[in-house]
Amino acid sequence: MNELTDLISHRFSRAEPRRLVISYMEGLLSSELRKTAFALASRAREVGPDGMQRLLRTAKWDADAVRDDLRAYVLRNTGVPEVGQGDRDRPVLVTAQQTFVKKGRHSAGTAWQYSSEHGRMENCQIGLFLSYVSEQGTSVLDRELYLPREWLRDRSRGMSAVLPQRAQYASKARLNQQMIARVLDDAPHLPWVSVPERELWDEDLRLWLEERGVPYVLKLNPEDTAALLPRGMADDLLAPPPGGRAAGVNTLPWQTVRLRGPAAGRRAHWLLIHQPTAPSRRPQSYLCAGHSTTVTEFIRAVRAQATTQRCLAVLRREVGLDAYQVRTITGWYRHTTLSLLAHAFRSFSLDRRPVREPVRT
Repeated sequence: MNELTDLISHRFSRAEPRRLVISYMEGLLSSELRKTAFALASRAREVGPDGMQRLLRTAKWDADAVRDDLRAYVLRNTGVPEVGQGDRDRPVLVTAQQTFVKKGRHSAGTAWQYSSEHGRMENCQIGLFLSYVSEQGTSVLDRELYLPREWLRDRSRGMSAVLPQRAQYASKARLNQQMIARVLDDAPHLPWVSVPERELWDEDLRLWLEERGVPYVLKLNPEDTAALLPRGMADDLLAPPPGGRAAGVNTLPWQTVRLRGPAAGRRAHWLLIHQPTAPSRRPQSYLCAGHSTTVTEFIRAVRAQATTQRCLAVLRREVGLDAYQVRTITGWYRHTTLSLLAHAFRSFSLDRRPVREPVRT
């Protein structure tokens, strides 16, 4: 754990929280089935869970500063040789949302809201996450908690979750833009941006990516796709054939339609449409843009979304991303940040890579 201690110890001015955070991280990295404060305190041989809970609630340390250390750590360990535009090794930033189902209504951000993860309305928190997918590995390096408008209207409820006094509503698209901006400011290479759900981006985010020259793949709704397609093509490309893909006019799983070609410094824009093999499933379509890009790059950026979902499943299953027992917004950000850091450390730490046995002579 020396590498991890050196990475974040300067963020804790007092010895007690510095000691507790290392014990907390060791617990997250352990094989404990539940990563609750009580289980982590027992493993650290604490008298009770008060110390671990105090670490998440009231101890003086900045979760955003540790997040910055996490981002730098991931970028350092997933660095690739200098790449040019259109190179297949370009990393991909993937936005995603995770649902944290709750029984009560007092945890920050909890509301009766639609869970795209489960396909139904639930009493839950929704966390937004940004992953960095590269040939060297995948790690989630940023997080934001979505706060529904009702939390900002009810100030007494906000006070119980210790929301900032000047907290303002931010859409999911806006939160994603903030996370992407933090990575673009630090990343050594211009990455792709891949957004797997329509509600996670809006026109402001798309235009912002255009202004910065960032290549992107954005999920579209069927009605948006039909509006962008030339007249007469929508029926062929968007309606699943009765007998499956092979019975239709298009027999390839991926179809592309050029919307605008590169000219006078402008970027190419495409529609990328995936035809599923099952006749009961609807085609999935994406709006793509970039300089000197290929269809293979578009597809790779889309497939990075599945890589991110697998990474988030590991975070929940193995390092306790959803095992927190705190209600305040500060506690959510602190636990989530430490979980992301634990996963990144496990993925990239030199101490955890296979050690070659010495050659005996």
